[in-house]
Amino acid sequence: MPTPRTQLMEIPAALVPHIPLPRLELLSDARTRGAKCVWGGERLTGETAIDLGVQVTEGGFRWFPRACRRCTRDAVRAARDIHPDRCTECEGPTALCETRRALHDLLMELRR
Repeated sequence: MPTPRTQLMEIPAALVPHIPLPRLELLSDARTRGAKCVWGGERLTGETAIDLGVQVTEGGFRWFPRACRRCTRDAVRAARDIHPDRCTECEGPTALCETRRALHDLLMELRR
């Protein structure tokens, strides 16, 4: 049986901008302050939450999205898969940029 995580997992700050978050105006208070998964709405604890960093809107509003492991894994997979369409360095199956490689490594970590 896997050992439960006892520490909040945090996504590297450099990768967060590559993982699209839901539009803030569509989220409940619990989702904007990190009490529930920003994507799926599941209630989170310090052991189950993945920190997506402090987000600041153009108007200066600070919000604190967190997510469950399953939803984060799905979002990171989607970000990794669409990245080559937006990146000039990711040309062809073997030319992976540092960002796509980091997204892939993060996805592998989230599968554990």
